Amino acid sequence: MLWRKIIGYWKSILVIGAIAYVSLLREPNVILPSIPRIDKWIHMLMYLLLVWILLWDSKKENLNAWILRTIIVIFSIIFGGFIEILQERYCYPRTGDWLDWLADCIGVLIGLLMWIIGYKWYERRMA
Repeated sequence: MLWRKIIGYWKSILVIGAIAYVSLLREPNVILPSIPRIDKWIHMLMYLLLVWILLWDSKKENLNAWILRTIIVIFSIIFGGFIEILQERYCYPRTGDWLDWLADCIGVLIGLLMWIIGYKWYERRMA
């Protein structure tokens, strides 16, 4: 039973793993465009995607929508902070950055807001 539930979240697990992998590379050989604060935009987009995938995968759960959304937001924010701590402690020469974590949190909140607005629009359209 637990195995089926885990398999039902394969997209979320994949995104969590990809974010962790990319975030914990010791020396990423990535050339970013010369856009100011591009790394912060990337953080926001990664965590926006994380929230959307978690919300999509969890639609079938029998929990109150607000409780489920709160759990997903808290998990995503803690996950972003945990990644920054791991970067600081174990991924030299990379460092943890509070602004990266703030960008993660902003991405989570924007993703949640977009989901709520989009899902309400979708429900009205399908009714």
